[in-house]
Amino acid sequence: MNYLVIENNNEEELTYDIISFFWDNSIKISIQKEYTNNDNSICADCIIFLDNKSFSRENIVKTKLFIHFCNDGVYSNAIPFPHRIYKYNCLNRNAISAFFSWCKSLNLFEK
Repeated sequence: MNYLVIENNNEEELTYDIISFFWDNSIKISIQKEYTNNDNSICADCIIFLDNKSFSRENIVKTKLFIHFCNDGVYSNAIPFPHRIYKYNCLNRNAISAFFSWCKSLNLFEK
């Protein structure tokens, strides 16, 4: 799978923590400044967003698989409707590390 990470300038350090996880695990990633639902030129299989506010169904990607890091957890449409797949109380470095540790224990993101 090819993952596209959408940069968040307000959360630059956390964005690079996410990028580092994929890079360190030899997972193919691309980085882009922004994404819109009309952006059909994207060759990524999954789009990764980072947003330090609550999840909003209005801002979901309708054409691609996504993983959305929000202030209250990680959301995805990997199952039929966007659901929170991981819960935390605040988006920070520890929360992202805990999420990726959980992913490794379940062998998610394995080649």
